[in-house]
Amino acid sequence: MKLTLLMPGLCWLDAHDGVEVGKGLSLPSLQRLLGQGSLQRREQSLADCVGRLWGAPPQGLARLAASAAGLDAAEGEWLLADPVHLRIDRDRALLADVGVMQVEQGEAAALVDALNRHFGEDGLAFHAIQPGRWLLQARQPLRASFAPLWDVVGEDINLHLPQGESGLAWSRMLNELQMLLHTQPVNDAREMRGELAVNSVWLWGEGQPAAWRAPAPRLLADDEPLQWLAAQTGMSADGAPFAFEGLDGGEDCLLALDAMQAAAQYRDAWGWREGLERMERDWFAPLLLALRRGQLQQLTLIASGPAGFELTVKPADLWKFWKRALPVAALY
Repeated sequence: MKLTLLMPGLCWLDAHDGVEVGKGLSLPSLQRLLGQGSLQRREQSLADCVGRLWGAPPQGLARLAASAAGLDAAEGEWLLADPVHLRIDRDRALLADVGVMQVEQGEAAALVDALNRHFGEDGLAFHAIQPGRWLLQARQPLRASFAPLWDVVGEDINLHLPQGESGLAWSRMLNELQMLLHTQPVNDAREMRGELAVNSVWLWGEGQPAAWRAPAPRLLADDEPLQWLAAQTGMSADGAPFAFEGLDGGEDCLLALDAMQAAAQYRDAWGWREGLERMERDWFAPLLLALRRGQLQQLTLIASGPAGFELTVKPADLWKFWKRALPVAALY
Protein backbone atom coordinates (compact mmCIF):
# COMPACT_ATOMS: atom_id res chain seq x y z
CA MET A 1 0.00 0.00 0.00
CA LYS A 2 1.11 3.54 -0.78
CA LEU A 3 0.08 5.97 1.94
CA THR A 4 -0.11 9.74 1.55
CA LEU A 5 -0.31 11.41 4.95
CA LEU A 6 -1.50 15.02 5.00
CA MET A 7 -0.80 16.49 8.43
CA PRO A 8 -1.73 20.17 8.93
CA GLY A 9 -0.17 21.52 12.10
CA LEU A 10 2.84 19.22 11.99
CA CYS A 11 5.09 22.26 11.59
CA TRP A 12 4.78 25.19 14.00
CA LEU A 13 3.16 28.01 12.01
CA ASP A 14 5.44 30.80 13.28
CA ALA A 15 8.62 29.51 11.72
CA HIS A 16 10.83 32.00 13.54
CA ASP A 17 9.74 30.37 16.84
CA GLY A 18 9.77 26.77 15.62
CA VAL A 19 13.17 25.82 17.02
CA GLU A 20 12.38 27.24 20.44
CA VAL A 21 8.88 25.74 20.69
CA GLY A 22 10.14 22.29 19.68
CA LYS A 23 13.26 22.30 21.88
CA GLY A 24 13.83 19.10 23.84
CA LEU A 25 11.27 16.92 22.05
CA SER A 26 12.28 13.30 21.49
CA LEU A 27 11.17 12.35 17.96
CA PRO A 28 13.62 9.68 16.74
CA SER A 29 11.27 8.02 14.22
CA LEU A 30 10.14 11.28 12.60
CA GLN A 31 13.74 12.45 12.41
CA ARG A 32 14.81 9.17 10.83
CA LEU A 33 12.07 9.50 8.19
CA LEU A 34 13.03 13.12 7.50
CA GLY A 35 16.70 12.26 7.13
CA GLN A 36 16.46 9.14 4.98
CA GLY A 37 13.58 10.04 2.69
CA SER A 38 13.44 12.50 -0.19
CA LEU A 39 12.60 15.86 1.38
CA GLN A 40 11.31 18.82 -0.60
CA ARG A 41 10.83 21.99 1.42
CA ARG A 42 7.78 23.93 0.32
CA GLU A 43 6.09 26.87 2.03
CA GLN A 44 2.44 26.09 1.40
CA SER A 45 -1.00 26.67 2.85
CA LEU A 46 -3.37 23.80 3.51
CA ALA A 47 -5.46 24.95 0.53
CA ASP A 48 -2.29 24.75 -1.62
CA CYS A 49 -1.73 21.17 -0.41
CA VAL A 50 -5.31 20.19 -1.17
CA GLY A 51 -5.16 21.76 -4.63
CA ARG A 52 -1.91 19.96 -5.44
CA LEU A 53 -3.30 16.62 -4.27
CA TRP A 54 -6.51 16.88 -6.29
CA GLY A 55 -4.84 18.54 -9.28
CA ALA A 56 -6.84 21.79 -9.17
CA PRO A 57 -7.68 24.51 -6.61
CA PRO A 58 -10.38 23.60 -4.05
CA GLN A 59 -12.95 26.01 -5.49
CA GLY A 60 -16.68 25.39 -5.75
CA LEU A 61 -16.89 23.72 -2.35
CA ALA A 62 -19.97 25.73 -1.39
CA ARG A 63 -21.82 24.48 -4.45
CA LEU A 64 -20.89 20.91 -3.54
CA ALA A 65 -22.21 21.50 -0.01
CA ALA A 66 -25.44 22.97 -1.35
CA SER A 67 -25.97 19.99 -3.62
CA ALA A 68 -25.24 17.52 -0.82
CA ALA A 69 -27.78 19.34 1.38
CA GLY A 70 -30.51 19.02 -1.24
CA LEU A 71 -30.53 22.72 -2.18
CA ASP A 72 -30.73 24.02 -5.75
CA ALA A 73 -26.99 24.33 -6.28
CA ALA A 74 -27.41 25.46 -9.90
CA GLU A 75 -29.33 28.59 -8.89
CA GLY A 76 -27.23 31.70 -8.25
CA GLU A 77 -23.80 31.88 -6.63
CA TRP A 78 -22.84 30.04 -3.45
CA LEU A 79 -20.44 30.61 -0.57
CA LEU A 80 -19.72 28.74 2.60
CA ALA A 81 -20.64 31.15 5.41
CA ASP A 82 -19.24 29.27 8.39
CA PRO A 83 -20.04 30.74 11.83
CA VAL A 84 -16.94 32.04 13.60
CA HIS A 85 -15.82 34.15 16.55
CA LEU A 86 -13.63 37.20 16.01
CA ARG A 87 -11.43 38.51 18.79
CA ILE A 88 -9.64 41.84 18.62
CA ASP A 89 -6.02 41.50 19.76
CA ARG A 90 -4.21 44.86 19.75
CA ASP A 91 -4.27 45.88 16.07
CA ARG A 92 -5.36 42.48 14.75
CA ALA A 93 -8.64 40.60 14.46
CA LEU A 94 -8.10 36.88 15.12
CA LEU A 95 -10.55 34.24 13.98
CA ALA A 96 -11.70 31.10 15.82
CA ASP A 97 -13.85 28.55 14.02
CA VAL A 98 -16.71 26.39 15.22
CA GLY A 99 -14.21 23.82 16.50
CA VAL A 100 -13.91 25.83 19.71
CA MET A 101 -17.63 26.59 19.96
CA GLN A 102 -20.74 24.53 20.58
CA VAL A 103 -23.56 25.90 18.42
CA GLU A 104 -27.03 24.40 18.82
CA GLN A 105 -29.39 23.99 15.89
CA GLY A 106 -31.89 26.38 17.47
CA GLU A 107 -29.21 29.04 17.88
CA ALA A 108 -28.09 28.62 14.27
CA ALA A 109 -31.69 28.86 13.04
CA ALA A 110 -32.33 32.05 15.03
CA LEU A 111 -29.14 33.75 13.84
CA VAL A 112 -29.67 32.76 10.21
CA ASP A 113 -33.26 34.01 10.38
CA ALA A 114 -32.04 37.40 11.59
CA LEU A 115 -29.47 37.53 8.76
CA ASN A 116 -32.09 36.66 6.15
CA ARG A 117 -34.51 39.30 7.38
CA HIS A 118 -31.75 41.91 7.19
CA PHE A 119 -30.02 40.91 3.94
CA GLY A 120 -32.91 39.37 2.00
CA GLU A 121 -33.59 42.54 0.04
CA ASP A 122 -29.95 42.48 -1.12
CA GLY A 123 -30.51 39.16 -2.84
CA LEU A 124 -28.69 37.16 -0.17
CA ALA A 125 -30.07 34.04 1.50
CA PHE A 126 -28.37 32.16 4.36
CA HIS A 127 -28.94 28.45 5.00
CA ALA A 128 -27.92 26.61 8.20
CA ILE A 129 -27.44 23.11 6.79
CA GLN A 130 -25.77 22.12 10.09
CA PRO A 131 -25.38 24.10 13.32
CA GLY A 132 -21.73 24.78 12.50
CA ARG A 133 -21.98 24.93 8.70
CA TRP A 134 -23.88 27.67 6.95
CA LEU A 135 -24.22 28.59 3.29
CA LEU A 136 -24.86 31.89 1.55
CA GLN A 137 -26.71 32.03 -1.75
CA ALA A 138 -26.37 35.21 -3.81
CA ARG A 139 -28.56 36.16 -6.77
CA GLN A 140 -25.87 38.38 -8.33
CA PRO A 141 -22.31 37.48 -9.45
CA LEU A 142 -19.82 37.62 -6.57
CA ARG A 143 -16.99 39.39 -8.43
CA ALA A 144 -14.60 38.60 -5.57
CA SER A 145 -12.30 35.89 -4.31
CA PHE A 146 -12.29 34.57 -0.75
CA ALA A 147 -9.61 32.95 1.41
CA PRO A 148 -10.32 29.36 2.53
CA LEU A 149 -11.20 29.01 6.20
CA TRP A 150 -8.48 26.34 6.49
CA ASP A 151 -5.84 29.07 6.08
CA VAL A 152 -7.38 31.80 8.24
CA VAL A 153 -8.15 30.21 11.64
CA GLY A 154 -5.86 31.74 14.26
CA GLU A 155 -4.58 34.33 11.79
CA ASP A 156 -5.14 38.07 11.37
CA ILE A 157 -8.19 38.30 9.13
CA ASN A 158 -7.05 41.71 7.85
CA LEU A 159 -4.55 39.80 5.70
CA HIS A 160 -7.28 37.56 4.26
CA LEU A 161 -10.18 39.87 3.40
CA PRO A 162 -12.15 39.42 0.15
CA GLN A 163 -10.24 40.47 -2.95
CA GLY A 164 -11.23 41.46 -6.46
CA GLU A 165 -13.60 43.92 -8.08
CA SER A 166 -16.23 43.67 -5.31
CA GLY A 167 -13.90 42.72 -2.49
CA LEU A 168 -14.38 46.00 -0.65
CA ALA A 169 -18.17 45.72 -0.92
CA TRP A 170 -18.07 42.23 0.59
CA SER A 171 -15.86 43.51 3.42
CA ARG A 172 -18.42 46.23 4.16
CA MET A 173 -21.18 43.62 4.10
CA LEU A 174 -19.26 41.56 6.66
CA ASN A 175 -18.89 44.58 8.93
CA GLU A 176 -22.63 45.16 8.74
CA LEU A 177 -23.26 41.47 9.46
CA GLN A 178 -21.01 41.57 12.51
CA MET A 179 -22.87 44.57 13.94
CA LEU A 180 -26.16 42.74 13.42
CA LEU A 181 -24.94 39.56 15.15
CA HIS A 182 -23.67 41.65 18.07
CA THR A 183 -27.26 42.68 18.86
CA GLN A 184 -28.80 39.20 18.78
CA PRO A 185 -30.30 37.73 22.00
CA VAL A 186 -28.78 34.36 21.12
CA ASN A 187 -25.30 35.81 21.54
CA ASP A 188 -26.27 37.62 24.73
CA ALA A 189 -27.38 34.28 26.17
CA ARG A 190 -24.19 32.55 24.99
CA GLU A 191 -22.00 35.15 26.66
CA MET A 192 -24.02 34.91 29.88
CA ARG A 193 -23.19 31.18 29.89
CA GLY A 194 -19.50 31.94 29.36
CA GLU A 195 -19.52 30.74 25.74
CA LEU A 196 -18.04 32.49 22.74
CA ALA A 197 -20.46 34.60 20.71
CA VAL A 198 -21.08 33.77 17.07
CA ASN A 199 -20.12 37.29 16.00
CA SER A 200 -19.25 36.78 12.33
CA VAL A 201 -19.17 34.31 9.46
CA TRP A 202 -16.30 33.40 7.16
CA LEU A 203 -17.10 33.41 3.46
CA TRP A 204 -15.22 30.98 1.20
CA GLY A 205 -15.57 28.11 -1.27
CA GLU A 206 -16.84 30.21 -4.18
CA GLY A 207 -16.96 29.28 -7.85
CA GLN A 208 -17.64 26.17 -9.87
CA PRO A 209 -16.19 22.75 -8.98
CA ALA A 210 -12.91 22.21 -10.81
CA ALA A 211 -11.81 19.28 -12.95
CA TRP A 212 -10.29 17.42 -10.01
CA ARG A 213 -8.69 14.00 -10.12
CA ALA A 214 -8.61 11.54 -7.24
CA PRO A 215 -5.20 11.44 -5.49
CA ALA A 216 -5.88 7.87 -4.26
CA PRO A 217 -8.69 5.29 -4.35
CA ARG A 218 -9.77 6.13 -0.79
CA LEU A 219 -9.73 8.96 1.71
CA LEU A 220 -9.58 8.74 5.49
CA ALA A 221 -10.39 12.17 6.96
CA ASP A 222 -12.67 13.92 9.42
CA ASP A 223 -12.64 17.19 7.45
CA GLU A 224 -16.01 17.50 5.70
CA PRO A 225 -14.84 19.56 2.67
CA LEU A 226 -12.22 16.89 1.94
CA GLN A 227 -15.01 14.32 2.00
CA TRP A 228 -16.94 16.41 -0.54
CA LEU A 229 -13.88 16.36 -2.81
CA ALA A 230 -13.60 12.60 -2.35
CA ALA A 231 -17.24 12.07 -3.30
CA GLN A 232 -16.84 14.31 -6.35
CA THR A 233 -13.84 12.31 -7.59
CA GLY A 234 -15.13 8.82 -6.88
CA MET A 235 -13.03 8.06 -3.82
CA SER A 236 -14.35 5.94 -1.00
CA ALA A 237 -14.29 7.95 2.23
CA ASP A 238 -14.28 7.23 5.93
CA GLY A 239 -13.13 8.86 9.15
CA ALA A 240 -9.47 8.98 10.12
CA PRO A 241 -8.22 6.39 12.63
CA PHE A 242 -6.75 7.56 15.93
CA ALA A 243 -3.52 5.59 15.52
CA PHE A 244 -1.62 3.54 12.95
CA GLU A 245 -3.03 0.30 14.36
CA GLY A 246 -6.47 1.41 13.15
CA LEU A 247 -5.27 1.69 9.55
CA ASP A 248 -6.07 -1.39 7.53
CA GLY A 249 -4.04 -2.35 4.48
CA GLY A 250 -5.26 -2.76 0.95
CA GLU A 251 -5.86 0.12 -1.44
CA ASP A 252 -3.60 3.12 -1.69
CA CYS A 253 -4.87 5.78 0.65
CA LEU A 254 -4.85 9.49 1.40
CA LEU A 255 -5.01 10.02 5.15
CA ALA A 256 -5.63 13.51 6.54
CA LEU A 257 -4.73 13.75 10.22
CA ASP A 258 -5.83 17.03 11.77
CA ALA A 259 -5.14 16.15 15.43
CA MET A 260 -2.40 18.80 15.67
CA GLN A 261 -4.03 21.45 13.52
CA ALA A 262 -5.91 23.38 16.20
CA ALA A 263 -2.93 23.57 18.58
CA ALA A 264 -0.78 25.01 15.79
CA GLN A 265 -3.45 27.44 14.60
CA TYR A 266 -4.16 28.80 18.08
CA ARG A 267 -0.45 28.85 19.01
CA ASP A 268 -0.96 26.42 21.90
CA ALA A 269 2.70 25.50 22.34
CA TRP A 270 2.20 22.94 25.11
CA GLY A 271 -0.70 21.28 23.32
CA TRP A 272 1.33 21.17 20.11
CA ARG A 273 4.34 19.61 21.85
CA GLU A 274 2.14 16.97 23.48
CA GLY A 275 0.48 16.30 20.13
CA LEU A 276 3.81 15.84 18.37
CA GLU A 277 4.99 13.36 21.00
CA ARG A 278 1.70 11.49 20.59
CA MET A 279 2.16 11.43 16.79
CA GLU A 280 5.67 10.03 17.30
CA ARG A 281 4.27 7.19 19.42
CA ASP A 282 1.04 6.46 17.55
CA TRP A 283 2.10 7.16 13.96
CA PHE A 284 5.73 7.86 13.11
CA ALA A 285 7.27 4.92 14.99
CA PRO A 286 4.73 2.40 13.56
CA LEU A 287 5.09 3.93 10.07
CA LEU A 288 8.86 3.53 10.20
CA LEU A 289 8.46 -0.09 11.31
CA ALA A 290 5.91 -0.77 8.55
CA LEU A 291 8.33 0.58 5.95
CA ARG A 292 11.14 -1.58 7.30
CA ARG A 293 8.93 -4.66 7.13
CA GLY A 294 7.75 -3.86 3.61
CA GLN A 295 4.14 -3.44 4.73
CA LEU A 296 4.17 0.02 3.13
CA GLN A 297 5.49 0.45 -0.40
CA GLN A 298 5.75 4.20 -0.01
CA LEU A 299 4.99 6.92 2.51
CA THR A 300 4.41 10.50 1.41
CA LEU A 301 4.20 12.96 4.30
CA ILE A 302 2.86 16.46 3.54
CA ALA A 303 3.07 19.34 6.01
CA SER A 304 1.70 22.84 5.48
CA GLY A 305 2.85 26.23 6.73
CA PRO A 306 5.93 28.45 6.30
CA ALA A 307 8.14 25.44 7.17
CA GLY A 308 6.05 23.07 5.07
CA PHE A 309 7.48 20.18 3.11
CA GLU A 310 6.73 17.03 1.15
CA LEU A 311 8.62 13.92 2.18
CA THR A 312 8.68 10.63 0.26
CA VAL A 313 10.08 7.50 1.89
CA LYS A 314 10.37 4.00 0.38
CA PRO A 315 11.64 0.85 2.14
CA ALA A 316 14.91 0.97 0.18
CA ASP A 317 15.63 4.45 1.52
CA LEU A 318 15.99 3.04 5.03
CA TRP A 319 19.08 1.07 3.90
CA LYS A 320 20.94 4.27 3.00
CA PHE A 321 23.10 4.17 6.11
CA TRP A 322 25.07 7.22 5.01
CA LYS A 323 21.97 9.42 5.40
CA ARG A 324 21.54 10.53 8.97
CA ALA A 325 18.43 11.47 10.92
CA LEU A 326 17.42 15.10 10.38
CA PRO A 327 16.64 17.13 13.50
CA VAL A 328 13.16 18.62 13.34
CA ALA A 329 14.73 22.00 14.16
CA ALA A 330 16.35 21.93 10.71
CA LEU A 331 12.90 22.44 9.15
CA TYR A 332 12.90 26.00 10.48
